[in-house]
Amino acid sequence: MSMEALLRAFGDSGLDCSDVTTPREALRRIAEAGLAVDEGLGPELVQGRPLIASAEKLVEEATSETFLAGIARPGRLTIAAGLAQIVDLWDLSHESAQQADDLGERVHSVYWHGIAHRREPDAGNASYWFHRVGRHSVFAKLVKEVERMASTGAIEASCRELIKGGSWDPRGFIAYSGRSRSGAAERSARRIQAVEMRLLFEATLDAILGAPEG
Repeated sequence: MSMEALLRAFGDSGLDCSDVTTPREALRRIAEAGLAVDEGLGPELVQGRPLIASAEKLVEEATSETFLAGIARPGRLTIAAGLAQIVDLWDLSHESAQQADDLGERVHSVYWHGIAHRREPDAGNASYWFHRVGRHSVFAKLVKEVERMASTGAIEASCRELIKGGSWDPRGFIAYSGRSRSGAAERSARRIQAVEMRLLFEATLDAILGAPEG
């Protein structure tokens, strides 16, 4: 019954779900749709309107207890926090991240919480949450991606300041995002944000659903 409800939600959203057979595939399909908007720039730097039709229903069905059978509530809430942030359901993402943290998931939910406040935008609150994040496993991959994008001209060369010394600077990115509201700087910040969200969502799924075989 749950899969049927999710497929109906996919239909209402206009997304193709003809080859979706597993929870991971469904979750990734929704995330990919959110990150693909605006020529792959993904969500804007500041929260806005939902990026997918019937987004709330889609996220709620995809992260429901019945669809993710056997996944404890903190994990489901953390997945919901990420998925909702990617499709720009800011309130749902923020609430889910807070509840996951309250229930003890304090690795990935705090990162999604930090992104939420960065996009609110509330730089001070975002800095608090990224202080709680500490050194996340996603940072090393993000450093490589930022260097690659800077080398190919996909983002401004000045973005290398965010990876100075080979380490990701989340507070520096909060500041960069805050002042990048138009032109090349905004596109650069959104490209970095889209990569960050993609990497973090994959890490969230691996941690909660288990890494995919192969």
